[in-house]
This record gives sequence, C-alpha cells and structure tokens, in this order.
Amino acid sequence: MTMAYFTNFQDYLFLCSDLSSEEKQKLDNYLWILEYSGVSRIIAETVTKSIEKGGRPSHNPFRLFSAMLFAFSKHSGSLRRIEDSIRFDTRFMYLMEQKVPSYSTISRFYNNIVVARQREIFSCIMKEIVRKYNIDISEVFIDGTKLEANANKYKFVWKPRKKHDKLNEGLRSIISAYFHLPPGKKEFISKEVAQFLSMLKQKITDRNISVVSGSGHRQTQIVKDYHSLEKMLLKTLQYEEIEAICGTERNSYYKTDKDATAMCLKTDYYSGLGSNMHAAYSLQIVVSKGLILDYLVSQDRSDSKTFIPLLNNYHADYGSFPEKLCADSGYGSLDNYRYMAAEGIENYVKPQIWQKMVRGEYIDLYSFDEEQNLICLNGRKAVKLDSYGTHSRGKGTKFYHIENCNECKFKPYCMRCVADKERQDRVFEVCYELYEFKKQAVQNLLSPKGIEMRINRSSQVEGTFGVIKQDMDYERVSRKGLDNVSAECMLVCLGYNIRKLFSFFEGKGKTDYWIAPADLEPEVPKKANLKRLMKKQLMGQNEMLRESYKYGKRAAAKP
Repeated sequence: MTMAYFTNFQDYLFLCSDLSSEEKQKLDNYLWILEYSGVSRIIAETVTKSIEKGGRPSHNPFRLFSAMLFAFSKHSGSLRRIEDSIRFDTRFMYLMEQKVPSYSTISRFYNNIVVARQREIFSCIMKEIVRKYNIDISEVFIDGTKLEANANKYKFVWKPRKKHDKLNEGLRSIISAYFHLPPGKKEFISKEVAQFLSMLKQKITDRNISVVSGSGHRQTQIVKDYHSLEKMLLKTLQYEEIEAICGTERNSYYKTDKDATAMCLKTDYYSGLGSNMHAAYSLQIVVSKGLILDYLVSQDRSDSKTFIPLLNNYHADYGSFPEKLCADSGYGSLDNYRYMAAEGIENYVKPQIWQKMVRGEYIDLYSFDEEQNLICLNGRKAVKLDSYGTHSRGKGTKFYHIENCNECKFKPYCMRCVADKERQDRVFEVCYELYEFKKQAVQNLLSPKGIEMRINRSSQVEGTFGVIKQDMDYERVSRKGLDNVSAECMLVCLGYNIRKLFSFFEGKGKTDYWIAPADLEPEVPKKANLKRLMKKQLMGQNEMLRESYKYGKRAAAKP
C-alpha cells in the first residue's frame, strides 16, 4: 500500500487562525473611520425603534454593518457569501467577534436599515473619509454605466401609446353613435367608459332588447356595440395599468422587476453587438481623486437627464457645488450647461460634436458676429424669422433664413441634412445660448487645464467602473426594485472606496493624479478640410445611390 498524502492527519488542540498585527491594525483603523463618521447614530435610531416593539437584537448591528460593508469591498455582496465569509474568513471573524448571523438576519438588517437610510449612510461615511485625509474635491468627474437588472429578459412590456390612441378612436366612434360628445374629446379614461357602458345598458333595457352573446343568436347593432364596449373597457384598464407603471419618463418595464427599464448594454452576451434590449438600471457616479463622492441609480436611458439630480444630491451631501466639472458628450445638453452656469461650475463638459471636431471632420455651418447675427458658411448674413411654417421653436431657439443658395459652392455640404436637396434657401433653427455654452466648453477643454481634466477623467472615472466591473466582479444587480438596487449600488460604491481606504492604510494609496506642466501649450484641433469633407459627402451619396440601385434590381428580379 502506498503512503498516504491527502489523508495523513495530525492531532491538534485548536486551529491556529489568528490575524497578523498589521491586518488587525488596518481593520481597527477601518472601524475607527466608521466610529467617527456618525453612521452609528443612524443605525442606533433604527435599532432602538425595533427594540421598543419587544425583544432584543440577536447580533451587534454596528459590527454587522462593518462586516457587510467590508464584504462589498471584497466580492459582489451576496448575502450567502457574506454569511460564508463571516463563518470562515478570519478578518470577518474579527469584525463580528466570532458571532455568525444567518443570511436571513443579514437580509433583514439590509432591508430595515441600509435600504431605508442609504443616502445618510453614504453621506456621513464619505464626508469623514474626505475630512480624515484632507481630500480636495473641487474638481470632479461624472460618468455613468448601465447594469443589467435581475429580471427575465423576455418578460418585458412596452407602453401602448399607438394602441391606446387606436382604442380611443374606436371608443369615440361607438360612444358618439349613442351619446353627445364634445368636439375635441379624443381620450377616454376607464371611469368614463364604465359610465357610458352603464348608460348604454340602460338604453338596451328601456328598449326591451335581450343582451345575449355567442353563436346562434341574432344580435342588434346596439347589443354588438355594448359587447364591443365591454371589451374596450377591459383594454382601457389594461393600458392604464401599464402606463401607470411606466410613468411619464419610461416606455417599458419588466414583469419580474417592474422598476427595470429596457436598455441597450455596451456588451451583449447574446450577439456581442450591444444592440439587444435588456432589463437594466443606470448608475451615475461623481468621482474625485479616485473616490466615488456620490451616486445616483435611475431608470433613465439617457445620461443627460441624470446630470442635474446627481449634482443636487452632491450639493445636499457636501453643502456646495464643485468648482470644475468634466464629463463626456453624453451630458452636453442645454439644460445641463445652464445649470452649471447658474451654480458657478466651470464647464469642461464635451459637446456632442467634440470627437469630430478634434479629428478635423466637422465644420460649423454658421457663426455669430458681435451683434448676434447669424453668418452662414459663405459669409452671408441671415434674416431672423419670428416663425417658420408649422415648426415650433425649441428651448430658446430662433429661426434664421438664408435666401438664394443655388449658386453657393458650399450648398452640397450645407444641405446634407435637408430632406429637399433642390430647395433654393436654407433655414437654421439655432439656440444662441447653447452655441455660446459649446464654444466656452471647447475653449476650456483645449486649454492646458482642460487637457489635464480630460486625462484625469479617463483614468479616474473610467478606471473606477473598470475596477467595479472587473476586479469586484459586479456587472449585474442581485436585488429587485429601484430602492433595493439603489442601496445595493450604494454599498458597491462604498465598497470601492473602502478598497481605496485600505490602500491608504498600507501606504500605497495616492490621491495625486497627473498635473499639467506649466509650459504645456493649449491643444490645437486638426483643421478641417472642407473640400475633402464635401468629397466624402459626395462619395457617401453615390454609395447610397448604388445600394438603392442594386436593391431595386433585386426587387425587380423577384417574381
């Protein structure tokens, strides 16, 4: 028989699993941060209310919070993984003083305390970290990502806008045949439909007509309309329920998580193209010196709509706005630029045309002189219009008219976005305020400070999402409902900051990032070649004509 290797045991009195003094010191420093932050007051208030109802806590709630937060810095924060960590990991044993609560106890603590007081918990801990290490948060960076929700991909519901409009047309045609309706009445709510249905039933009763259904029964027109109105009432109730769940800002929801919205993720495990719709939430963060200072979980598919609520949260937490802010072109909207100007925030938010501009692939079709007159690409002054056809003005926009464009050499490039290529004039709908905001943003971004902000944005906020998704293995939320997902993302953001905090304890963490040298010159974007752009535009049009010709030949060849 061979010698035993895996089954050769030695007797011992106890398992030696004590922590090193260095590890204990780091955990003690972590606990002192939580102690000075004042988060204990928030936990104590909630625990006291539960004790007043009877009984006593089965665990130390303060140590449980420290273990839960530490767990989110090490893994995805699954409740069963937290329980296993407390049971087998010596660091968690030290934090919990060798008490092992079950995952159901951890779940109750999460739901009763963390979810309900998430904003306060995040704010007090982050303010203490900023104060403790004297971190300058005057320059911040904003970015967002989409996290897949814990919902069935195929159980989605779209808002029935067109179907509801068609249903209202059918309701009007039936109801107007028996009752007088106002001329502009186009929409009907379920309560109104139910009233008309009851009134129609009374008309049938007064005429001594039998309401029968099914095959083999001859029905009068009023009875047919009555049954049709019954079905339409059920449809109206169904559509109203869907629209109430979606709200005014969403077009979809998922049956297994009604707060989740259909979004396109950057990576798609079905096709890899990022074009399929998934149930997801939008996570927005504010980063400075490598730390997440604030967060926002929303149902918006567009980043631009989350910008102002996120900064409002920042102001509520820290009592002031940042001095400088840098973000990508997804946030470059008029409302966001106005907000920054009103609050005195220096604008480093890229406009939508930023990438094409720096590559020399974009030329403004117009400019403004000192008297705010629009000058077209050919140097002609436009005439300001009060209105233009049936078009309605946007936010602060005005119409500018250029006549006799037939002989203009820039017409092919200027008319590339106009449907009617043969028209002899050009009308611009322009917001002068937005034009000035974009001009100021471009000027700031091309300056030495703007170069510094752009480089640090790429390393800080983009690097933060890289750590969260790759190192912390967090790409899909585990919980359902907007409040629960928001609390989960809050713990993930705090977990990321705790990782950074432990690097400070080890002497490896740094808050200094790249600083532009004093002799750095402003960046000069590549000069656009108008002839080359016009040639490229012509080649693109020829390619479209060629494809349409091929498609026409294939369609004609079909029998």
